[in-house]
Amino acid sequence: MVSHSFIAAVRRRSFRIITLLLLSATSSNCSDTQITQTEPIKLGTSLWPGNYWIDVASDKGWFQEAGLNVVRVDTNGNYFGALKDTADGKIDLMGFAQYDLLRHAAKGDDIVAIAAMDYSDGAEALIARAAFKDLRSLRGKKVAVMRGTYLEYLFSVVTEREGLSLTDFDILDISHDEALERFTSGTIDAMLVWEPYGSVAKAAGGISLFSTADFPGLTYTVLAIRRDTAMRRGKDVAALLKVWKRASQYVREHPSEACQIVARLTGDPSGSGRKLMSQDRILDLTDNDRAFSYAAGFESLHGSWRRMNDFMLDRKLIQNSLDSSPYLDAHFIRDLH
Repeated sequence: MVSHSFIAAVRRRSFRIITLLLLSATSSNCSDTQITQTEPIKLGTSLWPGNYWIDVASDKGWFQEAGLNVVRVDTNGNYFGALKDTADGKIDLMGFAQYDLLRHAAKGDDIVAIAAMDYSDGAEALIARAAFKDLRSLRGKKVAVMRGTYLEYLFSVVTEREGLSLTDFDILDISHDEALERFTSGTIDAMLVWEPYGSVAKAAGGISLFSTADFPGLTYTVLAIRRDTAMRRGKDVAALLKVWKRASQYVREHPSEACQIVARLTGDPSGSGRKLMSQDRILDLTDNDRAFSYAAGFESLHGSWRRMNDFMLDRKLIQNSLDSSPYLDAHFIRDLH
């Protein structure tokens, strides 16, 4: 007959074995979770108001608090190169001008917008020499506009409003740096540029004939990501957008403090960040609800997409029409409510 003490000993031993197995499994699961959490998210950023939330969240530790290992990638001076890096997977997320998102989608890059971060409210402008008082007076004159970019699209919208077309102008496809040099030397008559080039041109005697402040929502910046990355790292993306919501709200409510953080992290001694904020609208969750609606106007991403799509087809910049729905993914925004 087996004694009670023997049975008790077997039970104790069995309990210890089971406990060790459970602890081992728990430890393994925790290790897997830790590996997932520490996989870096390469987040493109630049000195642009729509990106200030990234610097604020990084400085305040909100990414780490959300369990995210975010690596800030400086894209200043290399915007177009950074777009390609995002398409190639070298950068996980960054802000795309909506026009550039459509352009990349037309080339076959499977990139989607998951949030609208900002839209220009005067940061792009047509600066002309003081002798020209309106757009019509520039007919036949030399105007610097980077072809194939959203600036050319912007110029087409403005000229159409005035009953003109792009063919009414002698458009020079040159960089902003060359345009500024030629404008100040008097060899071109106007330039359509973003900040800070516009302010420099005005300081040299130029005047603004129009700016994006005249067209709210015309030039959205969207947070874009490869579709396969969004699907593979859906939980991380959802957590990142929660940080975006929190940090963007902080930037809107505490602009001076936010700009101080940006200046310190980006090494911007000029303090230009605060001025840029006056020319750009940083968007919140309510703005995003409107942006992802199917309204027809410029304030809808879908409405703007249709207009951009028609422009690109007309200019033969793309071969086929692209529906906006597959490239504007609102479900992460909806989940924030």
